[in-house]
Amino acid sequence: MRIHNTAAYIRVVFAVIFFLFSISMIAGCSTYSSIKKSTKKIVRDITAPDDMKKKVAISFFANYTFCTSQNLEELFQKNLAETINRACSDILLIKPGDAGCPDFLTRPLLRETGRLDNLALAKAGRRLGLNAIITGALIDIKVYKEKQGFLWFKDDKNFLRVLISCEVYDTETGAKLFDESFDYEIRIDESEFASIKAKKVKETAALKNALEHVAEAMGEKICDIIGVLPWKGYIVSIANDKIIISSGRRAGLLRGDILEVYESGKIIQGKDGRRFFLPGLKTGEIKIADVYPDKSRAVLVTGDKIKAGCSVRVKQ
Repeated sequence: MRIHNTAAYIRVVFAVIFFLFSISMIAGCSTYSSIKKSTKKIVRDITAPDDMKKKVAISFFANYTFCTSQNLEELFQKNLAETINRACSDILLIKPGDAGCPDFLTRPLLRETGRLDNLALAKAGRRLGLNAIITGALIDIKVYKEKQGFLWFKDDKNFLRVLISCEVYDTETGAKLFDESFDYEIRIDESEFASIKAKKVKETAALKNALEHVAEAMGEKICDIIGVLPWKGYIVSIANDKIIISSGRRAGLLRGDILEVYESGKIIQGKDGRRFFLPGLKTGEIKIADVYPDKSRAVLVTGDKIKAGCSVRVKQ
């Protein structure tokens, strides 16, 4: 069983926050912005419900813009991953392009209706030991002109607008944890306006900056959402006395840890045809016997309804 000296940790952290805030008041706006991000990261670490590292994946981002041949979705996913890695110290991130990245992260799992199959996504995520899966779409990239100024001093100004949506799915239930669109607008010069109009988007710094800005805002929001979630793992198979869990040393599991086991296989259907897992009651406890980087073997301690698909949590 794990024991945490939470009170002492919180005192130290708040002292650090006070020090950083004092420095920011002296150093000015740009330093204040960076210190604000650092402070948010510290606060996330304090409020995290456990000391386990949650595994999260960035899945396929669709590209519905006119720039479909520029691989902008890959650039955005890279920016988003960098923000999450920087802002969330308690997250193990998997993304398209990583060695051994599974197929379901590079092409969408769709239902017959063409909509995302959230239940299939959750099942695939459980087998990989994921706690959440991030997906979304580049909805729109456009440039336009707008007259600005006063009376006879009005003149055409060029603008770039980027709209990107994001969804975060919980692997325990298959439900959305987060669903939001991010809109960013910036003034651009005539050469950038012409380049984007001609679909030569990789030549424009403005578009790259816009994607970075959206990725940063999105990544911070994702960290806020996932940071407060308790860690959960999943039993992927049982053979004789061997109970295999799709999480291991990298997630923070240790030999001897006691895990509580919960039913997590009953499926319910929503009004739009989507299906969800219904979390159930505690059915027993297991003990970690062997730990590997991304897998563990456990043995039964108590319970008789433990089976593949059940979720597990570290007993505190």
